[in-house]
Amino acid sequence: MKIRNNIIYGLIFILLFLTISIIFYKTTVNIAQPYGDFTERESMYYAPVIDTVYFGVISRYPSNVIYRGYQPIMDYLTKNTDYHFELLLSDSYDETVNQLVSGEAHAAFLGSYIYVQAHDLHGIICILKPLNENQEPFFRSVLITHPRTGIKSIKDLSGKRLALPSQQSFSGNWLPISLLDKNDISIDDLGAVQFFPFHQSVVYEVLRGNFDAGAVKDRVAQEYSDRGIDVFAYSDPIPGSPIVVPRDYDEAIVKAIMNALLAIDPADPEYSALIRDWDPEFAHGFVPAHNEDYNTIRDILRQFGENR
Repeated sequence: MKIRNNIIYGLIFILLFLTISIIFYKTTVNIAQPYGDFTERESMYYAPVIDTVYFGVISRYPSNVIYRGYQPIMDYLTKNTDYHFELLLSDSYDETVNQLVSGEAHAAFLGSYIYVQAHDLHGIICILKPLNENQEPFFRSVLITHPRTGIKSIKDLSGKRLALPSQQSFSGNWLPISLLDKNDISIDDLGAVQFFPFHQSVVYEVLRGNFDAGAVKDRVAQEYSDRGIDVFAYSDPIPGSPIVVPRDYDEAIVKAIMNALLAIDPADPEYSALIRDWDPEFAHGFVPAHNEDYNTIRDILRQFGENR
């Protein structure tokens, strides 16, 4: 009797095992049977791949100033495109151009003067230029001094010490190749001329009395207007510092950048609050840029013997 019971229990165990195996096969192993919504489950565990766009920026300002004013632009682009944007800093204007040429940077903020050179040498393409507070696509370089110097005009610069930003910036070239000649003054008539890495450095040198005058972008002069500096000369309007891409640019990236930045309307309260922390040069919106917009700079360079 005991043996018979064991046989029955064994048969029951085998039948139970076979039943469980069949159910398991049909619900999991058999690929012909659906297993829930795989697409939905997959999306829960695999985040979509987001391409990173590296955005170069010339070293016109100290790195902390650049990060404070330019990183919010990267955040805006990341939020309003399908890409993740990161700043790519540099130690010189040329380094940013090289980053574009090598493919390390997908786009960049360049100065107007260095753009002209980069376009002619490497085929760099401008896509956008910023508007100023008057909704015009221009900026000006200015000459600054401190009231203690007694400087009122360019002619007063004779024998004075002059501080200039990078030799690759328009502001660093405007006075030496244009204004001095127009006012019958030569470089040799000045007491001293020195170039500094950043526009802010020029302001500090003038405020400290180390130099009598300096040339900077108007946006930088405005930033320090409450520190006791005087502006005594302005350049003609110059097309704004362009956003550029390499010659072999990615069309999808360019379209994403342009659509996002051209959508900005400073008159719209939503946007005005958003761009409040952007670098002042780029806090008034953008318009499309074209290579011929920068012929003004080419004309200046040709006029004063520069072969560009």
